[in-house]
Amino acid sequence: MKNNLLPLGTRDEFGRRAVAKQKVISVIQRHLSQRGFSVISTPLLEKQEVFDQYQLGNYQMYRFLDSEGDTIVLRPDMTLPIARFLSSTNIPLPQKFFYVGDIFRISRRLSGSYNQLTQAGIELIGYDSMKAELECLVIINQLSQELLKKNVEIELGIADFAPTLLEFLTTNKELQNKITQALYDKNIPEYSELIQQYSDLPQYKLLNKWPRLFGDPTTVFDELNNFDLSFELQSKISDLKEIITWIKKVMPEQKVSVDLSSRAPQIYYTGLTFRGFYQDGNDYLFSGGRYDKLLANFQDQTEPAVGMGIDVDMIADLTSPSNKSKKTMIYFDKDQWQEAEAKLKELPNSILSLSETKDDAEIEAKNSDATLLDLTGDDRRE
Repeated sequence: MKNNLLPLGTRDEFGRRAVAKQKVISVIQRHLSQRGFSVISTPLLEKQEVFDQYQLGNYQMYRFLDSEGDTIVLRPDMTLPIARFLSSTNIPLPQKFFYVGDIFRISRRLSGSYNQLTQAGIELIGYDSMKAELECLVIINQLSQELLKKNVEIELGIADFAPTLLEFLTTNKELQNKITQALYDKNIPEYSELIQQYSDLPQYKLLNKWPRLFGDPTTVFDELNNFDLSFELQSKISDLKEIITWIKKVMPEQKVSVDLSSRAPQIYYTGLTFRGFYQDGNDYLFSGGRYDKLLANFQDQTEPAVGMGIDVDMIADLTSPSNKSKKTMIYFDKDQWQEAEAKLKELPNSILSLSETKDDAEIEAKNSDATLLDLTGDDRRE
């Protein structure tokens, strides 16, 4: 028989990590419910058309054919199904939703990434106020303190900073994409070669500095003061400064950085973007931003919207205890059940042994790295 029948990129979950993951989910659900978010659940299966308008990263989708010949996919994203849901209902807006569910993405082979991921998140639909973005930032701050016992660093960006800057240089979309791709990939030689054709323009100095426009907000803004920015860019930077001032006032302990040289979390983001990352991790735990034009692909009327995803698996990995404390396993006879229950409540980190004999209980305790507490007495040993 085959030893591993799991599909590539999936895994079974049990034990301490499964417990840690369920705790993370419970904390997120409780926190968002208390803040007035309504839970929403969408199907695992969606029609491929829901995702056709967007390139959702460097991965492929699981595809199937249904009985009618339509292409069905395992959802690779949670926001687009919610947009599809809103376009097909008459739910009054604004609305605040939260979700927890699995998404499925076929990552590059040997990338080390799982193809099945658990994601939580929020969607604030119908809010054009900056308060929607600020709500997300507060949630990042509060959840990181509760789940990780410390704040993550929040990194702020502007999704349309690149197209707004480049449209003053060229209307060639292919060239714009090449420049931004080289920038986002940190391929500085190729990037430098692509922008060389603009060396005679006033914007060249900004283009040359662009790959290093990240880090401490004050430093980045001081750099930008050296350039003659367009009105559109000045307006976006002004909003960014306003948000950072607000964070320092409301959450003075929160660490904040700025990155104007990185790709937006998703292609459909249009305004402010934000990510939260933990120094002990290797990727973002929180990721989101504004996407006011998302519903345009599902209906004639657009709606302002802000959303954020939460990487449940990564937070579970960070919160799962590396060293488990010693457990006590209680062995007892059936007529001692009440006594065993009393001991279970009395002793922290204790569990009941359901083994029939003490010999079996000793094996069970050894396998669980637990100390055996025998309530039967040696004279009752079988």
